[in-house]
Amino acid sequence: MELEIANIVFKKVMSKYNEESYEWLSSPLAIPFLNNAKIEIELEFNDQELKEHKNEIATTLNNTLALGEDDREALKEHLFAYYKDFVLDVGEDCLDDMPPQDNEDRILEFIRLSSLSICRSSMTGEFFCKFYGGCGWETEHGLSITFKNGINIAKVGGYGHVTNSDAYADLSKDEYVYHGNFIDTYANPKNE
Repeated sequence: MELEIANIVFKKVMSKYNEESYEWLSSPLAIPFLNNAKIEIELEFNDQELKEHKNEIATTLNNTLALGEDDREALKEHLFAYYKDFVLDVGEDCLDDMPPQDNEDRILEFIRLSSLSICRSSMTGEFFCKFYGGCGWETEHGLSITFKNGINIAKVGGYGHVTNSDAYADLSKDEYVYHGNFIDTYANPKNE
């Protein structure tokens, strides 16, 4: 079964992780935000949600594909906060995959984003793109970066929840992009 959204064809395929479910995946596409690395895009919606929210999903997809180098640069503050919070929590001795960092200048060198999905917050019902992969400092929990409507940075942190309000079941937590044990960062929203 196939579905076209935002001029991208998605195929319904058996899940790699659960034989009783399926996923909607695109063919590998060049993603400008990832320096044109080619990856599949997953739609994290059931068939009914895809029908009901096709326009919102298409808008989020188009916005996501417009993200680029400036958007990556804007992540540095939040990524460095995630790094620094990890180091404050467990110490620099736990940095197996990278040297200690004094500032955010080189932080992008230590992230490896390899997946992209379009999804929805369970707390707010808003739409997001979610990039995830690994980072050199937090090898166990990895890295997840979300953009509300594919435009505004919403969350940087480990794998899991789409937003901080989803993670903490508290809408007030969405004021933070990174919300850690010792450090928090805030968003500078673009016009939507």
